[in-house]
Amino acid sequence: MKKAFAIFLAFAALSISASELRVTVPLLSKHYFCASNQCLDLNETNLGVGVEYASYGVIGFENSYSRQSVAAYKRFEYDMNPYMGLGIRLGGVTGYKEESGMDVVPLAQPYLRVLPIDWFSFNIGVVPVGLIDTKNYNLVVTIDSQISF
Repeated sequence: MKKAFAIFLAFAALSISASELRVTVPLLSKHYFCASNQCLDLNETNLGVGVEYASYGVIGFENSYSRQSVAAYKRFEYDMNPYMGLGIRLGGVTGYKEESGMDVVPLAQPYLRVLPIDWFSFNIGVVPVGLIDTKNYNLVVTIDSQISF
């Protein structure tokens, strides 16, 4: 969490265009297709903080195994109308070495963006976990919120 806050402050100190900055707050996740009730032991409250600028983002959060993770990504998004959009985050995430054997695992997170008001949105995403931990579960649905400046 300290790393995420430091990253947030670094981005906040930049002189940036208002429409290109988003602050992201990861909220929760739900794990599906679990082997022998393994999902019961997973953390589904994934609080953290992140920032996006010009479609590039960094998020620090508590992952499903209650370990600190940092994700870095590039966002691609399509606005279907003023209140809804489709997107995907592509990049890498730390914190899953015990499950995957890798320091950084690939991240591919498609999501639906819902904008109840023009500066605030919820992102409902899915993360196929093929490289992280297919022994315990196969899919994670995530929810995060974003404030646009």
